[in-house]
Amino acid sequence: MAASRPAFYKEVLTPALHRRFTSSALLVLYFCYIEAILITEKSSLIWPWFPIGVTGIRTSLLFISALSIFVLRVASLHLGARNTPSPFTTFSQNAIRLNTIQTISWYVFSAWWFSEVYIWSASDKADLNWITQGKAWERKKLNERSIYLRSVFFMFAISQSLLHLYYDYDLIPLPITPPQADSIAPQARGFPAWFASTVDILKPMFLWDVNNMPISISQNVLLRSLCISLLAPFIYGIFIRRTVWSWSSSFAALLWDVPPSRLSYVPPHYPSLIYKSMTAGVLLNFLWQSSNALFKAYVARPPIKNDQPLSSESKDPIGTLLNGLKSKKETPKTFAFWELYLITSFFPDRRKAIFTDIDRPSGAAWTQILSLCLNNIMTVNTRINNFLDPSTTASKTASRSQQQPATIIETLPRISTPLRKENVFSNPPSLGTPLEKLESNVGTFAKSYGQSPSQGTLRIPYGSQAQFLLNSGSQKLLSSPATQKLLTSGGQQQQLSLGGVRNLMHEYTMRFVRSGFGQPFRQTFARRVGTVVLGTPYARLYSIITSIKALTNLASASLEEDPYGRVSKDIPTLIRTFCSTIETIETFVENLPPHWTDVDFKDDDRTEEDVEMVVQCMKSGIREILYSFGQYTSELGMGAAEVSAARRLAGIETES
Repeated sequence: MAASRPAFYKEVLTPALHRRFTSSALLVLYFCYIEAILITEKSSLIWPWFPIGVTGIRTSLLFISALSIFVLRVASLHLGARNTPSPFTTFSQNAIRLNTIQTISWYVFSAWWFSEVYIWSASDKADLNWITQGKAWERKKLNERSIYLRSVFFMFAISQSLLHLYYDYDLIPLPITPPQADSIAPQARGFPAWFASTVDILKPMFLWDVNNMPISISQNVLLRSLCISLLAPFIYGIFIRRTVWSWSSSFAALLWDVPPSRLSYVPPHYPSLIYKSMTAGVLLNFLWQSSNALFKAYVARPPIKNDQPLSSESKDPIGTLLNGLKSKKETPKTFAFWELYLITSFFPDRRKAIFTDIDRPSGAAWTQILSLCLNNIMTVNTRINNFLDPSTTASKTASRSQQQPATIIETLPRISTPLRKENVFSNPPSLGTPLEKLESNVGTFAKSYGQSPSQGTLRIPYGSQAQFLLNSGSQKLLSSPATQKLLTSGGQQQQLSLGGVRNLMHEYTMRFVRSGFGQPFRQTFARRVGTVVLGTPYARLYSIITSIKALTNLASASLEEDPYGRVSKDIPTLIRTFCSTIETIETFVENLPPHWTDVDFKDDDRTEEDVEMVVQCMKSGIREILYSFGQYTSELGMGAAEVSAARRLAGIETES
């Protein structure tokens, strides 16, 4: 074992992510080159596609528009799906976040940059300059065609950013199913192998997939470009035309000698301009969709380099892996658990090294891995217990607050005499000095005007007449037959009561929840269970699954590969933890009452796909461990009743 400090896991993960970032960016750069050829004026046969020249410059400028999306993805990526009780909760948590503002800002910048490059590359016949020269005797004026096209690009940016947030493009979906052995085995290298792997990545992105719209590039590009191009004339003419014309006039006055001009009555809704906005939208949306898809595909690759786990590059591979498992940040921790699962499944040499590494200062490698993985699994029990008994969380918070020293709050200086502490009903003491008598007289006079309703105090003009009219009017209103009937009818009295008002409000609330407008506020059973079991605001599904599978693989392989027999001592703890977690989840799912907003709940809905995956994964782990250690359970300290309960929970008896 190396005497020096093991390298942090991020020191081996960051270069790997940089290489994936570069690989995806190079593919997008190639797409930028294709688009640079398409928007170039075709004045010759060679220069439009020759990379050294204007086309190369245009490619670099277009790449800036795509690179801004990569910067956004790096800044806001997360590895767990959004997990909240209701869609409205998701909206409220993300509407005012910095990440939302950042997403919109980067897309607006990307669209603006692309629009400037596109307009600069257009021919003079397109008439997209800022200023229209006109005839020799005509004055210069703003060109509304370019203003309209820039406005359409802004609409593309807003729509794409909203869809980005709605579909959660920042999520990097890691594969839950076990990887194929072919993807981990040594692979051929060179350009043919790279080209084949690239085709495998790009092929599903360009297929027309109706059931999986967020990843279908062709479907997204065509539909979004067509919809925005057809809606843009109405949005521009009705909502933003005068505003953007005013802003453009102010901006043009700073750069050109343009006299102020009126806005024409007819908007520039020419078929040629609408067609140009649609074709430009196809190019821009293709850059956005391909950048998002390639970044997601490359980052979600397994933590493997040169057919070996990433930590193999470190001088102390196990120490580096342990540092990753202990990391507090989501990305290195999740990739470290993923690598641990791959090591226990496909790399027997690295798996054996875990069993033989017993002389670490912080403990044996197996002991640390067992503790970290079990803690990751036991967080499920902790979240369920905190949900069922919130007082435990409140007591912990109160104990922390008691440990903190009390802060002294400085109050404002007193501006009046303190309150009297003696009996206020006793006779007031005699006033001695003239100043005290004057203060008492002034106070009595002021109180009389503010509190006494007598005629001798504050006089209201026509006060007696107004009081007489109010009294007589109220008596007539209350004594009328219609009012008496209203007040004496039983139904009206029931509705006017507090319970009647509550029932009426409940009825209208349920009508709203059952309607389509109330669907975002529904807390369905599946969402509530997933939030409690897997965590919020992002689910920790992948790290839990890989922890279970890694422990199962290590326990099953320890019979032949553990020379010291340290793993066998922890088999009872491992089985008991799996069993207790399964029982806690199943009991919670079975007894959790549906939320009052879940109007479509049925007894068959007591399930959640990801939670069921966790349960089945632990049951599978119990079966594998019992198949390996079934004949040694009594020697390991497990009673027959305990083993029988574990077998029954894992479904072994039903299979036999």
